[in-house]
Amino acid sequence: MHEVIRLRQRHLWSVIDNGFARPLLDRWGVFREDRTDGINYLRAIAGLSPLLKYRPGDVPADLWSARRLNILIRELHLRSYLEIGMFEGETFANVTARRRYGVEPAPRFDAALLPRRSKVAVVTSDAYFATIRSTRRFDVAFIDGLHTFEQTYRDVTNTLAHLRSGVIVIDDTVPSDAYSAIPDQAESYRARGAAGLEGRPWHGDVWRVVTVLDLHHRELEWRTIVDGGNPQTLVWRRVRGAAVTAAPPDVIARARESTYDDVFAGGVPEYFHPMSESLALSECVASLRHSKV
Repeated sequence: MHEVIRLRQRHLWSVIDNGFARPLLDRWGVFREDRTDGINYLRAIAGLSPLLKYRPGDVPADLWSARRLNILIRELHLRSYLEIGMFEGETFANVTARRRYGVEPAPRFDAALLPRRSKVAVVTSDAYFATIRSTRRFDVAFIDGLHTFEQTYRDVTNTLAHLRSGVIVIDDTVPSDAYSAIPDQAESYRARGAAGLEGRPWHGDVWRVVTVLDLHHRELEWRTIVDGGNPQTLVWRRVRGAAVTAAPPDVIARARESTYDDVFAGGVPEYFHPMSESLALSECVASLRHSKV
């Protein structure tokens, strides 16, 4: 009897070690697809990271990033997708691009059993761009990594070096207030609490990237979505194949000197090209279609 119990215990621990996924069959997502919810229920009890769903389905209404990206992918027939900053992987799992690449140094999901036609690099974005081939190309990218100006701008310029003729979607480009614009997350939350304000919105100083676009990047177009979810800025080349050079130190310094209160005193500045989601997406699609002619 004791041997039977020990065998059952060993089997249970092997099941847990496999993350409740069958060690052979579930390596192929099609065999685990119908079991994902059950697997994740058990993984949550065991304190394990969840699996991402094997293939995109209906996009929930609160996943505005995936909704916007899928419109661009559908309308422009984009195939290769890059996501920088995946967090729990919800956007990544719901994007419909044929090939998906993700970059996340600390994933809150199982980075071994991934959705179909996808790869995830568990490194920083700087390390990722330092190691991929110069010939690697993407059609569309979503940047939602560190909420800091310098890192986000570096991610934008690095991504543009690998972007064919598609579009980048930058998250968090319009802070909700001065507290959410503080680059350090802990300090942002502390200052908000000290002011007696509720909620925990945090956008950092990503907005300065748009300031640099206005000061330096005449070769780029952009539109900022200000409704239907979190504000995001779409960025693409005015002319297909146009060279993109990073801003010099004096431009970066000018952007750093700007303050949230000065820039947003009258609302979202005109140089952000703020507009509705539907209009921003339609103008982006029309411009990129024209550049391909």
